[in-house]
Amino acid sequence: MHTVTENRKSALPKLEKQKSTLAKKVLSIKDEETIELLLLYYQDLISTKRITKAQYNKELELAERSVNEGKFVSNEQVIKEMKKW
Repeated sequence: MHTVTENRKSALPKLEKQKSTLAKKVLSIKDEETIELLLLYYQDLISTKRITKAQYNKELELAERSVNEGKFVSNEQVIKEMKKW
């Protein structure tokens, strides 16, 4: 039977590989807006406090810009993809 410590140690190589893969993908991103969205998402994940009104407005502005540039998936497209599952 494996102990908790042994399970954590065996998971470390996988975790390091995942982190390396993620880092490579992030470093290959050329679009500044995508980087900004990733940073906002990351900050949201680690934050335990409420965002400021200015931060909220910035996120809203970025989201609206994405929609206006056609960077979205319609509900119909999502349903169509779900049917393939």
